[in-house]
Amino acid sequence: MKLSLIVTDSGPLITLAVAGALDVLFLPGLPVIVPDMVRHEVIADASKPGAMLVADWIRVNEPHRLTVAPTEVFEEFMLLKSLNPATRAKNRGEHAAGEVLARALEGQDTGAVLVFEDSAVRKTNFLLRLPDAVVVASTSEFLFGLELRGAISSAQAILDRAVDVRGNEVLVRYLAATDQADRVQDWSQALRKI
Repeated sequence: MKLSLIVTDSGPLITLAVAGALDVLFLPGLPVIVPDMVRHEVIADASKPGAMLVADWIRVNEPHRLTVAPTEVFEEFMLLKSLNPATRAKNRGEHAAGEVLARALEGQDTGAVLVFEDSAVRKTNFLLRLPDAVVVASTSEFLFGLELRGAISSAQAILDRAVDVRGNEVLVRYLAATDQADRVQDWSQALRKI
């Protein structure tokens, strides 16, 4: 089965950037996709924590290690923003991720790992209508899955480096999976079931 890792909102990128751990997204060996709207949400204000780190990381790794996927959501946002500079990006990253996910799952025998920010993962209705063969992991659950696989030595150490900037919500673990990827102990096990 062909799998992709899709970063579905700005939170995971910011959390991993302030923890100095963006490259952990490459450790599963899956194609990493960042929707263009998510990239914009992170780097639009260079003064925000982690913004310049994420911008540099994307610049260094695109296109050979990650893809910034174009979306209609971002095109529409930029058009609206040109008409009204006060237009806000609220929830558009998740909508762009939905668009990217739909494209990624067009072919047969495909699946995806979606990485959400821990504090937002349960709030979005995006999770209610996921197609088959999708695993949803919070940033912390993603890191603990890597630790279980032996890919990193300590998920907690990475999260601890982000807490001062991101708050304790980054410590909340969350994992969900659709029917073809029944919820199990960690996302890497769920992937084996797809």
